[in-house]
Amino acid sequence: MIRRFLGLFVALICVAFTVRVADAQQPSPAAPAPAAPVAPAAPAAPTGPTPHIKFDATQVDLGDVVRGQDAVATFTYQNTGTAPLHILSAKPG
Repeated sequence: MIRRFLGLFVALICVAFTVRVADAQQPSPAAPAPAAPVAPAAPAAPTGPTPHIKFDATQVDLGDVVRGQDAVATFTYQNTGTAPLHILSAKPG
């Protein structure tokens, strides 16, 4: 039971990470210039040590899944950053 939960949890993390990476790589449409002055934005990237997650594979082919049976996938990942990696939540993309 715990193995299934962990497998599903890691799969959900991978899907959420893949969606966020894909969204970040798409160019944003040109926005019209604001009419009023805007306060300076916060820095885009944090300073100092940061965590970075790296997956060995980002896609898994589960083949044919029969209704009522569990589909389990295992994702191997590691923290390649310089700070501890804390996964606080995951959801399907």
